[in-house]
Amino acid sequence: MSSNHFISAGLSRQPLSEPQHREHSGSSSTTASPHSSLRDPVLLGDSVAIRRLRSQIQRIAPYFRTALIRGEAGSGKQLVGRAIHALSPSADGPFIVTNSYAIAESVANSESSRSTTNPSAASLLESANGGTLYLDSVGELPFALQAALFRFIRACEERRTAPANANRNDFRSPSQRPLDNRLSPPRILAASDRDLRTLAAIGQFRQDLYARLSAVEILVPPLRQRVEDIPLLSVWLLRRLAEPTGQSPKLLAEATLTQLQGRLWPNNLSELERVVSQAAALAEGAIIEPRHLLSLVEASPSAPPPIKIERLQDVIQNHVLDVLTRCGGNKLRAAELLGISRSTLYRMLDASSASHNQSIAS
Repeated sequence: MSSNHFISAGLSRQPLSEPQHREHSGSSSTTASPHSSLRDPVLLGDSVAIRRLRSQIQRIAPYFRTALIRGEAGSGKQLVGRAIHALSPSADGPFIVTNSYAIAESVANSESSRSTTNPSAASLLESANGGTLYLDSVGELPFALQAALFRFIRACEERRTAPANANRNDFRSPSQRPLDNRLSPPRILAASDRDLRTLAAIGQFRQDLYARLSAVEILVPPLRQRVEDIPLLSVWLLRRLAEPTGQSPKLLAEATLTQLQGRLWPNNLSELERVVSQAAALAEGAIIEPRHLLSLVEASPSAPPPIKIERLQDVIQNHVLDVLTRCGGNKLRAAELLGISRSTLYRMLDASSASHNQSIAS
């Protein structure tokens, strides 16, 4: 087979060496090397979407304190977070990954003096001191715990003014504290698969927490919006697979590449990695043919079910009425849970039918 009929690892125009990540003590934390930030696979490519993302990372990394990374599942949000960390002034500090639910529950439990087996929020602040704290799955956080996460993030920002003998388990806001030069609050990166702006608009996510997180918002493009990057990404994956064996990377037949570029990739980079890895294992020789893409054959796309589109106003009103029902008609409590003023709640209720309002009140 001639060189015109396959994609070789030697055709890459960008550095493809795998980023070196040094493990930090603890099961949920790693530290990234600043010199490998733009070599992470999510940032490889020449598409407009990925060039825009690289430019945004390089612009905001030196200055951000809190940022929101939004993107579909498997799109590489954590790799983007590592790249931001590696280009920030905190690059020499730890990069700590934690689940938003666990940390919010820990804060809530510490405030109510109940024991918990979740990681201590105070210990997490110590571990992330001088580094970056990556809060995963923030969009999945139950509304009841969002206030606790808000207080935790506020505590991170205020930690630079905490005295050395301050209670590190106290996440309530102090009015003013003397400076302690030994404390260096971590930068905060929050990641979400869901659109928090829309969730906040319909009352499913606290407005104050969204405002705190979204001072800088970074959107990671899905793989279907950067299909021209698939050859480079696939080559990177094949080189990484071959590195431990010391053998030459396998090559992609043009027909194989055509199939890879023709898929919608609902699970994005994580799915591409799985498909390429499985195909490389199935290929007996040096060339990966279309018949080796068993994952694509087994998961042939079917017609998606029709999506019911509702007006945003209807969604908002239905959610408000649902919350009011759960509160037994208590408008003050409902307004508190929705994160809005009582007058705003009244205006929303006025927009609903009188009969619906009567059924909720009764």
